[in-house]
Amino acid sequence: MKNSLLLLLSTLLFSACTTNTVELADPDTMTSGSKNTATVLIGVDGSKERAVRHLVIGSNEAPLDYELYFHDKKISEGFIAVKIPAPSTNITLKEYSLSGHYGCSRGKAGYGSGSKSIAKIVPGRTYYLGTINTDMNTVYNEMPKKLINEAKRKYNYTAHGEDIAKKKRFQSSLSL
Repeated sequence: MKNSLLLLLSTLLFSACTTNTVELADPDTMTSGSKNTATVLIGVDGSKERAVRHLVIGSNEAPLDYELYFHDKKISEGFIAVKIPAPSTNITLKEYSLSGHYGCSRGKAGYGSGSKSIAKIVPGRTYYLGTINTDMNTVYNEMPKKLINEAKRKYNYTAHGEDIAKKKRFQSSLSL
């Protein structure tokens, strides 16, 4: 009986201590088809005065979400590329925090979240989740033009759909 109880407690302890972190994708070592992960790109745009110091990415398969902390080198431009276990569903940027303007930017001034959701990711593919603008502390769904070439070159990603801002021309209905 004691052994069964000890085994049960050990199992509960180890399952409670499982990691909820994910790792960054290195564009120099990316292979064309990972069998158990997909790459999710999060753009970072803005001045270098503020940078991303913390991310929380959610999915249906990760009840505790995935967390990334940037202790040494905070990201102020380009992409944060994250390897996410795949297949996964309902991928969202649940929270991010910024460094810079207010020290560690805690509270309403430094925390934000995204609105875009990726319904399903499959192994070996690259997806785009949105862009954090560090100047305005906002997230938008479109990829900045200056990041499109980097996405293609480093991560074999082709921007499509809502990833590219739709251009609208204003035409006056008045005739002079």
